[in-house]
Amino acid sequence: MNNTTNEQIREAEEQAKIMMGFAQALSKAASSDDEHLKLLTLDENLKLWVEIEASLKSAKNLLPQEIKDNLFKLSKFVERMTLSKGVSMAKSDFDCLANINMQISEGLLAVVKNSLAKEEAFSLLKCAVDLSSARENNNSEELITALDNNLQLWVYIKTLAKAKNTQLPEETKSNLIKLADYVSSKTLEIGRDINNVNDKIIDSMINTNLQISEGLITCQNVA
Repeated sequence: MNNTTNEQIREAEEQAKIMMGFAQALSKAASSDDEHLKLLTLDENLKLWVEIEASLKSAKNLLPQEIKDNLFKLSKFVERMTLSKGVSMAKSDFDCLANINMQISEGLLAVVKNSLAKEEAFSLLKCAVDLSSARENNNSEELITALDNNLQLWVYIKTLAKAKNTQLPEETKSNLIKLADYVSSKTLEIGRDINNVNDKIIDSMINTNLQISEGLITCQNVA
């Protein structure tokens, strides 16, 4: 992934954590009899939404207009409820504010997930095209580069699949790890005799990339 994509993903993850943290703080304040804690929590949450509203007005904000409009409405809702009710809020009001933060947090995490899926799908597709092109050109140097790039991508995918915080189903993780190991072993096999490449192995590697790429795009569209 390029640096811009990585930076955007890290930023979205960080914002999601912040929103979730404020949601938890609001839920805690909702069950507390400490008015100072309630006031402090509401004030901090309001400041957060004021910052969000300010960022929506920035020329650097590239969110679709519909999303910006919805976030702006939510910001105004949070502002009105906080300023009109303050510490006299009912528990249900605190829960409402907490739920808004949780929903935004979940939305940000979904964006991260979709961004990763889209980036990985494109990378898999590009590696498949590069492998096919190098073989058609009968160019050993191109093929070595294509194989190396493809192997690096699958090492990255395997690392993601084995990560403790991954939310992939166990079966999916297992399949991705097996595929990564398959790609690794076949890449080494080809490398031992680059001038006499088995076309069936190259076809298999290309088809593997195409199938996983298609699966990622399909899952993204369904989500």
